[in-house]
Amino acid sequence: MKTILSLSISALVFFISLLPLEAVAHGERAQMPQLRMRTVHWLDVQVSTAKLAVNEVITIKGQFMPSKYWPHHVNSIEDTAYLNIGVPGPSFVRLDSRVNGVPMIRSTSFRYGELYDFEVTMKARKPGRYHVHPVINVKGTGPIIGPGIWVEVTGSFADFENSTTTLLGKKIDLETYGFSNVVFWSALWFSVGLAWFIYWLTKCPIIVPRFKRAQELGTRADEMITTWDRRIAGGFLLLTLGLIAGGYLYAQEQYPITTPLQTGRVDVPAIERAPNPVSIKLIEARYRIPGRSFRLEVEVTNRGDEPITVGEFAAGNLRFINSAVLKVKPLDEHDLLAPDALRVEGGPVAPGETKRLVIYADDAMWETERMTTMIASPDAVVAGLLHFYTGTGKRYLVEFGGPMIPVFG
Repeated sequence: MKTILSLSISALVFFISLLPLEAVAHGERAQMPQLRMRTVHWLDVQVSTAKLAVNEVITIKGQFMPSKYWPHHVNSIEDTAYLNIGVPGPSFVRLDSRVNGVPMIRSTSFRYGELYDFEVTMKARKPGRYHVHPVINVKGTGPIIGPGIWVEVTGSFADFENSTTTLLGKKIDLETYGFSNVVFWSALWFSVGLAWFIYWLTKCPIIVPRFKRAQELGTRADEMITTWDRRIAGGFLLLTLGLIAGGYLYAQEQYPITTPLQTGRVDVPAIERAPNPVSIKLIEARYRIPGRSFRLEVEVTNRGDEPITVGEFAAGNLRFINSAVLKVKPLDEHDLLAPDALRVEGGPVAPGETKRLVIYADDAMWETERMTTMIASPDAVVAGLLHFYTGTGKRYLVEFGGPMIPVFG
């Protein structure tokens, strides 16, 4: 009875797992908080439209800054990196991508602490509702995911067009171009492999009995291979080499002009910025678990000619806004923005002044976005960006980083 019950439960779980369910989770939640906070800071990420039809174009743009507090155990973004877009499945076709105006068809590298503008243009391919993320793929590390924005695509997939004109003036449909060729060669090689398998399957004894027979014969196991077997193997070898050579010659004849896949790297110069008149020194960073409150104590020096105030604190794709300085509306109900969750004690910092400020970022996002697991990390170092604003609207970005102390009471 227990066996029958166990099998019934297992079957039920298996069939439930096959049911198609809507995926609404944010992909960035799967990454460790330290990885999100100390790798890439994303700024001003936006889309040209949140709703479009199949064949229409959308642009994702913004800025990012590789952190100066990059984890030592993570492969460096200064080695090899690539700008990408994270979206479920082939839902869009990328038309163009640039960083600081440089086309991103190849890999590059980005320097710590520098600011980069990015822009990616895509064409809607399949109808649906998608969580679109800018992504930087780092060699040996994987994707560093930026903030996601929900985009809805309407229309019909049957209406999608993806044609282009080659350098020789031939117009082709990229959705189907070369498909019949792929089917032909796949079927051909599958047939060759299947024929080879069937031949040996017909030999007697087969599989386990043949293995046992080989063990019994020991050093004389080669006697199991007959002269006819060697002739068949030679025929398959000649057939394989002939197909390879023939396919190569046919491709050379059919496509005399080709462009190989590009594997070179490009250099992307950082944005030229005026000297930053604001500098900070992290005195202490604490996270109070019961109140879901992040507390920063910093020493701020203002070498500019206008008073400055903290207007935003950003870390791990979360944004906390000081509503007394900024009025920011969420892009949608899923935007990781707390429009009135930043509290600053200490007031504005006057020109030429050095002052200590205490900054509180209190919101349930720390828990709902799984950032609270940073207290269990053996590498309890955090980083983020503070946005300072003047009365005339100038913005100064300053990164901070250092050890974080959890508070349990």
